Amino acid sequence: MPEVTNKYETVMVLSTKLGEEGAAELVERFKTLIAANGTVESVDDWGKRRLAYLINKESEGYYTLINFESTPAFTAELDRRYNITDGVLRSIIVKKDPRYADQKKPEPVEEPKTVDVEAVAAEAMETENIPEE
Repeated sequence: MPEVTNKYETVMVLSTKLGEEGAAELVERFKTLIAANGTVESVDDWGKRRLAYLINKESEGYYTLINFESTPAFTAELDRRYNITDGVLRSIIVKKDPRYADQKKPEPVEEPKTVDVEAVAAEAMETENIPEE
């Protein structure tokens, strides 16, 4: 019987005490673990952000989002590893709804260009040959 795989996303908040290099190393370690037990689709580093409340007397943390596909049994092991790893302040693993898992994010809408009203009015005056008073 083929193994069932699902799409997941996980967000982890790492301690600022690790520093940027230490946080990047820890993310790489978890990314390697996920790749060994499934497929990593994307990694989005959100950088250092302020926490909503103090966690272990820290007010900031390094946030990272990883989208991956794996078996349901692996997510329990990943959660266990998050809980026993020093430097991981918080983590969450969410199963994506298969109805929406393949949808891409909407393209960002371009901001409207600013128009120089005086230049447009001057150009309109020239083309219409309206005499100036």
